[in-house]
Amino acid sequence: MSARRSVFLFPTTHAVMRAGQLLEGAGVAHEIIPRPKGVDADCGIAVAVDTLVGEAALAVLCENRSEPSRVLAWETPSRKPQ
Repeated sequence: MSARRSVFLFPTTHAVMRAGQLLEGAGVAHEIIPRPKGVDADCGIAVAVDTLVGEAALAVLCENRSEPSRVLAWETPSRKPQ
């Protein structure tokens, strides 16, 4: 089974790290991830959250003037059991 996530892209690594700090401070579960393959962006990392909290995460970022340059709906493939 795959997981649906909202992926926030930013123009710089500094912007990604700031977004992570803001989300952590707001208690929003998130993960700093490598930029998804096939996605053109200025920065090589991104912030991912579960789609269930995507809008809340975006609100936190916008309230703090840390709007992402793009938001993607992304489906991550499940890992095969070993």
